[in-house]
Amino acid sequence: MDTKSPVLFRFKQFHVEQTNATMKINTDGVLLGALADHPSPNRILDIGSGTGVIAMMMAQRFPHAIIDAVEKDELAAQLSDKNFKNSIFFNRIRAHCTLFQEFAPPALYDLIVSNPPFF
Repeated sequence: MDTKSPVLFRFKQFHVEQTNATMKINTDGVLLGALADHPSPNRILDIGSGTGVIAMMMAQRFPHAIIDAVEKDELAAQLSDKNFKNSIFFNRIRAHCTLFQEFAPPALYDLIVSNPPFF
């Protein structure tokens, strides 16, 4: 195996690079992305976005939604931002590197998702 190749997790309409991710994609996150529901959200907030997988799953499921993804870890926020920019959803998802408590949302959200890490 070529160790220089990125570690990709592929979905229907996008892929997620997780080569240096502290928290890799897991079943819990994929289930949350598949099961979180709303009739027609205009704005979605992903708290603790990590690689950005849940935010992109929301973008795939809700093609008209604008998504803000908040991540406190700088490296994880950079990775999610990179994943967003490499996706077809790049114009609808924004990564915010900040503590959730310090995040000043531009508007109210119709749907809020979060997959906090567990140990």
